[in-house]
Amino acid sequence: MSKKTIISLGLDLSLVSSGIVILENDKITLKKTIKSKPVGDKPIDELKRIRKIVEEIEYVISEYDPTIAVIEGMAFMARNTTALVQLAALNYFTRALLMDYRVPFYLCAPTTLKRFATGKGNSEKDHIILAAYKEYGVDGIDNNVADALFLSKIGVALAGGKDKLLLYQLETIELLKKQS
Repeated sequence: MSKKTIISLGLDLSLVSSGIVILENDKITLKKTIKSKPVGDKPIDELKRIRKIVEEIEYVISEYDPTIAVIEGMAFMARNTTALVQLAALNYFTRALLMDYRVPFYLCAPTTLKRFATGKGNSEKDHIILAAYKEYGVDGIDNNVADALFLSKIGVALAGGKDKLLLYQLETIELLKKQS
C-alpha cells in the first residue's frame, strides 16, 4: 500500500519578506523568501507591490499543487496603520487565491505557531530558527522561512501526516482542526 502524498504550503506573509515553504510529506521541497520594497507613495503603487507578491505565491501554487496551506495570522500590534491595511490586503488576496485554486487553508496565530515550533508561545525568532535547524538541518534561513517551515509542518499534520509529534504539537493541531 503506497503512502498518501501530502504537499503542504506554509506562508509567513509580509510586505517586506514573505517566507514560503513546501513540504512533501515531511521533506522540504521548496524554501524561499519573497522580498519586496515600496516603489512609490501612490495607492496604485501599494496595490502593484501587493499583486507582485501574490503573483509569486500563485506561481508556487501552480507549480507545486499543494493539498493544504497554512498561513500565519496577522500580528495586530503594528504601529503603522497603513502597513497593517496593506498586510491585510496581502493576506486576503492570498486567501482568495488559495480558494480559487481549491486549496484548503488554515490560519495559525503567531503565538500558536511559536508554541508548535518550540513549546513556548512567546519564543524569540532566533529560537524558531534554531528549532528549524534541529529538526530539519536547515541553516542560513531567516525567521520568515523558519516560520513558514513550521506552518507547512502544521499543514502536513492537519492533512493526516503520520509523523511523530510532541504533545504540545498535537494540542496545537487539535486546536487548529476546529477551523474546518
